[in-house]
Amino acid sequence: MSYSDIASSVWVAEDQDRTSYHHAMLRLAAPMLLLAVFLSPYVVWRVVPPYLFTLSDALFCVAGILLLAGRGIVVRPLQDWSALWLLGLAGLLLGFFIGSVVNGDPLRWIIVAGQYGFAFALLPALLLRERRRSLILAVMALIAGVAAMELFGTIVYYATDASHEQARHFGFEFITGAQRLGAFMADANWNAAMIAMTTPFVLYLARIGQLKLPVAFAILGIFGSGLLLSGSFTGFASTALGALAFLLLDWGRRSIGMLIGIVALASAMTATGIALPATFQNRVATALVQGDISQAGTFAGRMELVREAWNIVGDTTLVGLGVDQYRVVSIDRAPVHNIYLLAWAEGGLLSLFGWLLMMLVPVSVAIRRFATDRAAAALLIAVTLSFLIFSNAAPHMYARSWVVPLILALGIALTRPAGANGPVPSS
Repeated sequence: MSYSDIASSVWVAEDQDRTSYHHAMLRLAAPMLLLAVFLSPYVVWRVVPPYLFTLSDALFCVAGILLLAGRGIVVRPLQDWSALWLLGLAGLLLGFFIGSVVNGDPLRWIIVAGQYGFAFALLPALLLRERRRSLILAVMALIAGVAAMELFGTIVYYATDASHEQARHFGFEFITGAQRLGAFMADANWNAAMIAMTTPFVLYLARIGQLKLPVAFAILGIFGSGLLLSGSFTGFASTALGALAFLLLDWGRRSIGMLIGIVALASAMTATGIALPATFQNRVATALVQGDISQAGTFAGRMELVREAWNIVGDTTLVGLGVDQYRVVSIDRAPVHNIYLLAWAEGGLLSLFGWLLMMLVPVSVAIRRFATDRAAAALLIAVTLSFLIFSNAAPHMYARSWVVPLILALGIALTRPAGANGPVPSS
């Protein structure tokens, strides 16, 4: 992401009276944004440990201030889709607000609204630009950040013999008590989610020639190691489905070659009898071999929370419980790991419809883009698919580690390939 990308005129509040000061601010903003993207998976690196405000978030804020000072703030980052996106966000937050005022804690709503606003309103304005080149650089930063985290995590995992106590020096739940790799995501399932949503970007860059195939396969190998050590069934399934969706939807010569290479590598590993990590065998492989999803990790416990949620939402159609009130009424004192049911329970149907409206945007953009840029559309579908799968297995989705991949995939689908001018027309 260079100065010329940030200062481009189509999506930026262009001011012809920019001075050398403004241009200096824009030059400083570019590396800040790339570093923020690189660090977005490092959730445990928090400015104030109890709160979800990470070092990456702080860098995004600094970049935002620099862009504002340089008159480089994006006005409509999602083009004509911006209104629909923001309308959905407004509905989500308004439902939470009504529920919090009537039944919950309005002060808690301020915190959650700020988190969602940061993730879904501010990040698009900071990251999305007219030129795809800037987004490709941001994608490379994301891939580098995840690869570095997984490589370091794998080394620590084997160097400490999967010791939870020894790995605590690197962060909370770096290796869980069940010997699962959480890395700097602080949660093994979150770690797997990060891999699932980043893998399609590796395939996409290889597809368009921005990554050489040996480099792409090396990165995929690092991702695969982290994925196996995370022991996440949802992560494994979403990674496989996302990669398969991209390769089949794109179906270019390079994609076919990558698909054949991945299948050949997996077959070779199976034939040679390479031992899989015990945590993967116990939590994932057993469920796959037996064809019984109830054997997959904590599936049974999550389904109990889902069944309880269906009973609760019957009373929250118009007015929800309020932000963070689900855990108060729950027998297990825990939020349901399903953003759709959680939004319905805490914000009523208004919040649920708001979230669904936001999710409609990437799906619609991908469908419209498919005819003109199949690779970009396939990327967006693959990343969105992983995001949607995990939204059925997680509570609130405002952590920037969830959102950055989705925003970058949206941006790529909304821009033209290198050499073309201007954003993609909306109709």
